[in-house]
Amino acid sequence: MLKLFKDRNFFILWLGEFVSVIGSHISMIAFPFLVLQLTGSPAQMGLVLAAQGLPRAVLMLVGGAIVDRSSPRLVMIVSNAVRFALLLLLAALIAEQQISVPIIFGLAVMFGLADAFFYPAATSIVPSVVDKNDLKSANAIMQGSVWVGVIIGPAIAAFVIAGEVNTLGHGAGLEAATFESNREGYARAFFLDALTFGFSFVTLLFVRARSLQSEEEGEAAPSMLGEVKKAIKWVWSVPAIRLGFLGIAILEFFFQTSIFVGLPALTDRRYLEPEFVYGLIVAAYGLGALAGAITAGSVAWPSRENIVRTMFIMFTGSGASIGLIVLYEPYWFAMALFLVFGAADSYIWVHFTTFLQQSTPEAQMGRVMSIMMFMSVGLIPIASVILGAAFEVNLEVSLLVASGILTISSLVMALHPDSKKVPELATEDS
Repeated sequence: MLKLFKDRNFFILWLGEFVSVIGSHISMIAFPFLVLQLTGSPAQMGLVLAAQGLPRAVLMLVGGAIVDRSSPRLVMIVSNAVRFALLLLLAALIAEQQISVPIIFGLAVMFGLADAFFYPAATSIVPSVVDKNDLKSANAIMQGSVWVGVIIGPAIAAFVIAGEVNTLGHGAGLEAATFESNREGYARAFFLDALTFGFSFVTLLFVRARSLQSEEEGEAAPSMLGEVKKAIKWVWSVPAIRLGFLGIAILEFFFQTSIFVGLPALTDRRYLEPEFVYGLIVAAYGLGALAGAITAGSVAWPSRENIVRTMFIMFTGSGASIGLIVLYEPYWFAMALFLVFGAADSYIWVHFTTFLQQSTPEAQMGRVMSIMMFMSVGLIPIASVILGAAFEVNLEVSLLVASGILTISSLVMALHPDSKKVPELATEDS
């Protein structure tokens, strides 16, 4: 697996994405608490996430078609330049005390537009940089780097935002953190994230990636809508992939919003320095996920026939962990759960991503990956509005209901017979 670092193209790609991932996970801590401390409302936080997610969902399939028509590298370069500028603007507005909720909504929409093109490009670029035989190792390294970012980013965010940390709860009679007390920290956090996007932009200029369009040479170029329909038809024709995508859509609907809206609200209610505690919990997930990704890069299990079934069995535990965190307050317990299930999630996601890349005709790679990302995050705007409102009414009960739905859905998907109906490996002429 480590031999890939000797490949110049892969190393440069990895380095840029690794640095930007750390920055993204600084903002992942800063952004929800910025909104929460400005408004005091989980519902408003959900609406802001919906504002970011809606344009991303609407344009993601088009983004995948554009990736296939141009190149993942070019799309990533442009997307990173846009996100660099948006984060610098956000940091400046916070530093100058000019930030407001309407401005945050506007920036969230623009960030979502950039994400719509970046997501399918980022999941498509690896097959254009490494050989198919090295895909699993490359995916393990890239995903492992994401989880290193999950470990480092929140820890950096906790210190950059708060300046200091405290593990005592509100019950200690201490004053809780406010937007004004953390304002300069928020500005620092977003400025730092902007720099990481700038670094990634520069490194991508030096990456050389091969074209994935050769399979359709000589064919009349279809319309963009026709290209998207062709990819959807292929996904729907493969039972295991169809089931995997549908199951992922259900799971992410309840999981993502619970983690990025519900859990910050829960830590804000329970602890004096919620950014610190939330960062520790997320970092524990990242530490487990890093171990899972490294293991996946060197362990062959499960077989292709069992990848989808095993994925949903592992997701059962992840869904249950949310409810268990609600029922038992100590944050070390949440960290322990996330450590274990982070390892399981990451391990199987490396295998599923590789399974999908090896099964997909190369000329459709961007579109198929955009469909996967759409199923993963496309419904989050709706989930953010619905679950954000539910969290406002009764946070704990809503999290328990989401946990139950996640657990039951995962079991149903794991037992479905389509989970074992997998496609053959794609060939260059498929």
